[in-house]
Amino acid sequence: MAKLLIAITKSRQDAALVIEDLKQAGVKKGSISVVARTEQELGLISRDTGLSKPKRGDGNHALFHPLIEVAAILEDEPANVAVIGPAAKLLAGAEIGKGSDDFVVGLVGVGIPEKDAKEIERVLVKGDFVIFIESEEEEAGKLGEIIASREDVRPFSSPLKP
Repeated sequence: MAKLLIAITKSRQDAALVIEDLKQAGVKKGSISVVARTEQELGLISRDTGLSKPKRGDGNHALFHPLIEVAAILEDEPANVAVIGPAAKLLAGAEIGKGSDDFVVGLVGVGIPEKDAKEIERVLVKGDFVIFIESEEEEAGKLGEIIASREDVRPFSSPLKP
């Protein structure tokens, strides 16, 4: 049975480093998703790790997106998350902050408890990065140790069933 591990980092550099550790441990790129508030930072993670390009999910933002992103941060407005990897189909473009439940509902829909989903949204609003890793049950412990071994990476709760 598959398990879903979640790691939180405060910087894109820490996210890229733990992703490289996971890839070296045999995790396929297609099993890793990264969610962040800014598409630009995810683009750098994509470049540094070889993961797919970030997706935003809302088609009308291309021209004005950098302005929208800056305004959301400065004015503490809701923001649309950007996503790398398989979670993009579900989460790309989901709104976080200011009482929106788009993102939380998406996470709850895949089996993440609502309390945990709200905490994950809270760290995204702060500007942290969230990494989702899908693994086989027998690999989850080893991968959890890799995540925990990085000083600036916080494992998020116990492995979850996707």
